[in-house]
Amino acid sequence: MALTTVPAQADPRPPVIPSQSQVDAAKKAAADKAAQVAAIEQRLAGANARLEQLGRETGIAAEKYNGALYRLQKAKTEAAAAAARAKKAAQTLADQRRQIGRFAAASYQGGGDVAQLAPLLSADGPQALLDSAGAARSVSQAMQGSYLRFTATQVVSNAFKVQADQAVTKVQAATDEAAAAKKAAEAAEANQASAVAAIGAERKQQIGLLASLRNTSYQVADQRQRGLEELARQRAAALAAKKAEELRRRIAAKEAAERAQAAAARAEAAAAAAAAQARKEREEREEAARRGTNPPKPPKPPKKKPKPKIERPGNGGGTPSRRGAGAAIAFALSQLGEPYVWAAAGPDAWDCSGLTMKAWKKAGVDLPHYSVAQYEQVRHISEDELRPGDLIFWAENADDPGTIFHVAMYLGGGRMVHAPRTGRPVTVDSVYYWEDPDFFGRP
Repeated sequence: MALTTVPAQADPRPPVIPSQSQVDAAKKAAADKAAQVAAIEQRLAGANARLEQLGRETGIAAEKYNGALYRLQKAKTEAAAAAARAKKAAQTLADQRRQIGRFAAASYQGGGDVAQLAPLLSADGPQALLDSAGAARSVSQAMQGSYLRFTATQVVSNAFKVQADQAVTKVQAATDEAAAAKKAAEAAEANQASAVAAIGAERKQQIGLLASLRNTSYQVADQRQRGLEELARQRAAALAAKKAEELRRRIAAKEAAERAQAAAARAEAAAAAAAAQARKEREEREEAARRGTNPPKPPKPPKKKPKPKIERPGNGGGTPSRRGAGAAIAFALSQLGEPYVWAAAGPDAWDCSGLTMKAWKKAGVDLPHYSVAQYEQVRHISEDELRPGDLIFWAENADDPGTIFHVAMYLGGGRMVHAPRTGRPVTVDSVYYWEDPDFFGRP
């Protein structure tokens, strides 16, 4: 039998077993990488929030400038009125001063002892003296009355002059305020523009770091980040849509209740009118029976002429007319896509209050170019009273309408049209796409 030789097996290599310290270091590296990824994603999300906050701050600064211009115009109007009052009072004072001068001159020319003795030497004698004395008393009383009027007018004139001086001072203060507000708005705008550029560069750098940490390409990291941002936007939009639907239901319920209340009121009035007519006919029949005559036939009710429909788009009170609100809405929607520019009121650029001012101007309603003043001049309503064409306001302090800084126009169905901020043109949004609104009004 032949013997085959079997090659000797090599000793197996011992396994590489990392030490506990190496395991701990690897875990720490992985944890550090995950923490870095989370921190970068958080910074990227914060950058978007920062852009929204900058837009809010710019809008506030812009509306403060509009407010300063509004107060400056009011101060100029008041100053012009005060100057006119002061000028008129000064003219009246000068006229009365001349009148007193004429009285004084007449008294001096007709005075003196000789003039007083002259009547005694005349043919009429004492009677002429008495007549002369009566005339002198009349002249004296007239002069005294004129002097009292002059004194009163002088007081009024001085008061009007003080008011005019104060009005001029107020104009100067308002001018200074407007200049400061303009500078602040320009600074906010510049700050936002530089921040947009800086955040864009930072975003690119951070996405590059994410790609490196995840061992992926920049395109993949960028696509993932855009997907995360779109998911966040969709979630916010879904929440806004849910709130808008709740608002639509509340408005519909209130409208139904109002219609039911109006129908009940009409039915009650008709029943009362029918009862009154029946009572009148019964009384006439009873009276005819007592007299033994035939009761008169009830008169045919006169045909009611339809009342002409009166449109009052800007009555500062009731429901806005459909034609008025429709004209305002149509104008605002015709500006879709036009850019936001602070303090602009058309024709090709708008800020928030400039758009609502011009839109309602098309409906015949005058509103100032300032969101706070617009709220002051419209009827205040609740959220579930909103109807198309009504105005929606946002404020820094939900309890203080004096801090309003943004205004939009309600379209119905939980939607609105507005000029949002720098970087976003005139657009249609959900009422709740951003912050919940604070105040509501009807022109």
